[in-house]
Amino acid sequence: MKNFICESCSKHLEVNDRVYDKAYKGHNFCLDCRASHGGKREGAGRPSLGTTRKVSITLPDEIWERIDDSKKEQSMSAFLRELIMENYE
Repeated sequence: MKNFICESCSKHLEVNDRVYDKAYKGHNFCLDCRASHGGKREGAGRPSLGTTRKVSITLPDEIWERIDDSKKEQSMSAFLRELIMENYE
């Protein structure tokens, strides 16, 4: 058994060698005090392009088919965004 003392919360843990080697060896903080992956952080994620508004558009099937042929591998939102931005820049 090995002892581990967290530098943040001062928690004393007595763990077997295998658990110590996998979870605590080389660390200064217990699992509760370590930063976890992900979560909201300043500067993280994609930069915003603007405001999102949900819109429903009714078009004839022939137009939807032409749009599907034109957009190729692009997502529908990226394709429509590009068309709209071209007309308003």
